[in-house]
Order: sequence, then structure tokens, then C-alpha cells
Amino acid sequence: MPTLRDVLVAVAVAAAATAGALIADPGGRPLLPWGVLLIGAGALALCWRSRYPVPVLGAVLVPVSAYYWLDHPDGPASLLVAVALYTVASRLAWPRAVLAGALVVLAWVGTEQLLVADVPGRTGDHVWWIVATAACGVAVGAVRRAAQASAERAEERLARRVEQERLRIARDVHDVVSHSLSMIVVQAGVGAHVAARRPEEAVAALERIRDTGTDALRELRSTLSLLRSPDDAEPVAGGLDRVDEVVRAGRAAGVTVTVTGAAGVLPAEVDRTAFGLVREAVTNTVRHAPEASEVRVALTRTRTALRVRVTDDGGAPARPPGAAGRPDGQGLRGLAERVEGLGGRFHAGPGDGGFTVTAELPLDGVRERPVDAHRTGRRSPDPASIPGSGERGAQCGEDAERRG
Repeated sequence: MPTLRDVLVAVAVAAAATAGALIADPGGRPLLPWGVLLIGAGALALCWRSRYPVPVLGAVLVPVSAYYWLDHPDGPASLLVAVALYTVASRLAWPRAVLAGALVVLAWVGTEQLLVADVPGRTGDHVWWIVATAACGVAVGAVRRAAQASAERAEERLARRVEQERLRIARDVHDVVSHSLSMIVVQAGVGAHVAARRPEEAVAALERIRDTGTDALRELRSTLSLLRSPDDAEPVAGGLDRVDEVVRAGRAAGVTVTVTGAAGVLPAEVDRTAFGLVREAVTNTVRHAPEASEVRVALTRTRTALRVRVTDDGGAPARPPGAAGRPDGQGLRGLAERVEGLGGRFHAGPGDGGFTVTAELPLDGVRERPVDAHRTGRRSPDPASIPGSGERGAQCGEDAERRG
């Protein structure tokens, strides 16, 4: 079915061509009924110009050529061809538009030279307006296609940004939930193990569960607020200034966490990625390496990069293996994507008597400043001195219970 716009254009062109033919030559050739019918036939074809531009151009040329062959008043009927040619030129690539214009010129000139009495200057005028019409159509089509391509590129960029933001939020949610739930499971195992014999330690474990759950809810709300109102949401907390929380959480689970080195001032995304790597590595040790007792975190700052290395002493990894340094675990996979998204390098696998996670994060020339001593070079106290944590293997139950 033709569109309403094409129908209205066709009606307007038919009315203009008919009116123009009636007043074009008052004392000369009259507009006969056949002429009106031919104009109407060409206008009827224009109703489908948007759907079938090339066939419509051919369909318009036939009645208009017959119109001039019957020696009707010159001029107005050519408006039908102009509209059809403009439509073709604006919708086709310019080589095909030029070809269409050339065919119209040949058909028009051939009709005039073979069938119509010669009128000085008429052929030249017709060629001129055919070329002008085709040129306008090509120009409008080029602008339209450029605008459409720009809109498509903008839409693709927006889709990529949305996908990247979705993945970033998913990683943040995973970081919060995985780490916190792992610590809650460990502390729940401690509480269940000592509840009957040492109720005060069970209470302490419950308090740590409460604190861990509170922190997790706060971080989760901050992360999810990005979905509700990106402009008003506060940035998700989580940089190396919070590494003490990881130290305390590991200590409460019976793992000694040692942090050495200086990170300095970092870009926000690098800072958050480095902290997420440390937290995820410690969480994996707690969940998957029950024999591990120590995690070593080394921060090495150079002029152009921050290198983070996290190693435990859990022996051969009892966690999901990864090929060629690319982890299969969802959390480490997300960290790998985040590190590589920043232009860095990531590796996770067996090493140094346990499991090692390393990342090198580019800094883009950020000025170095030593991190406060209380955040680095700190070794957590002996797990045996922490209530409820000295009997880590027994308190947490069997290995299956710790992996839950």
C-alpha cells in the first residue's frame, strides 16, 4: 500500500501539472482530456515512489512521453518526471543515480527528436532541469545516508557503553556477594562448631557475620543505585585504602594476610581493580584452599604501572583450573576482563607452592605517592590469638562445608 505522504505528493503534483498546463499557453494548444488522463496516470504511479523508485520512474516516463507526443502544452507535465527522478537519485548510490539521470535524458531527448516538433531551446532546458534534479537528489541522499550512518554509530556506541556498564555492575555485585558470603559461611561454621563448648566465641562469630553482612548490604546498595539513577549514585566504594578489611576478614577465617609494597596515588578504576583482585584472591583461598594458612600480597609501583601479586601457600590448587593463565572461575574471569579492559595483563595459576594471581595495571603517568604504612607491610596477628580462628580446619567443618 502507498504511504499517505506519497499519495499527498502525487495529488499535489497532479494538481500543479494540470493547472500549469491550463495556463501555460492560453492562446495556443489546449489541454485535451487525454492530456489530463496522462497526467493522472503519471501521478498515480508516484503513489508508490518510496517503495519502488526505479519502476515508478519508468512508469512515469511513459505517460509523460505520450503527453508530449500528443503535442499538449509544454512544461508542467515534466514536474512528474522531476519528482520521480529526485526520488531515485536520493535513494540510490550516486553511480546508479547518475545512470538513472542519463537514461532519463536519453529517453526524453529521443522522444523530442523523433516524435515532437522541434522548439528552439526546449531540449536544452529539459536536459538542464534533469541534471539539476538528479544533482539535488544525490546531494540530499548523501546527507541522509551520512546522518543515518552517524545515528547508527551513536547507537552502537551507546549499546557498547550499556553492555560495558552492565558487565561492570555484574562484576561489582559478584565481588561484594562472593567475598561476603564466603566469609559468612566460614564464620557460621566457626559458630556452629564452638557454640556448645565456647559460647562466647560463637557470639563473636555471629557479630562478625553481622558486620560482614552490613558491609555487604551497604556496598550492594551503592552498586545497585547505579541502575536506578546513574547521575545521582555515589561511586562504588572499594580501593586499596580498604585492604585492611581484607586482612581482617582473612584473619577471622584463620588465614594470615601479609601486604607489602607501596601503591601510591592511583586512578580510580585502577585502584578499584587492584582492590578487587586482592579481595577475590583472598576469598578464593578461603573457599578453595583449606590447607592454606598464609596469603602474601605484593604491590609494586613503577612509573607506568602497578603490579599486584597475590600468592597463597595452599599447595596444588584445588580450585577450578584455567588454561594459559585465564581462569575459569566467574570472579577471576571478571577480574581478567577488567584488567585487560584497562590495557593491563592478568595471570592466574599454580606458583610459589600455592596459587598465584598477578596483574599489571597501566597508570598513564599518575604521580606516585607512598601509601600510608598502616596499609602496607602489615602482617595480621597469629590466627591462634584470634578467638575462634585458631582451629580453622575443625571450626569450619569438613572441606565441603568451607567451599559452600
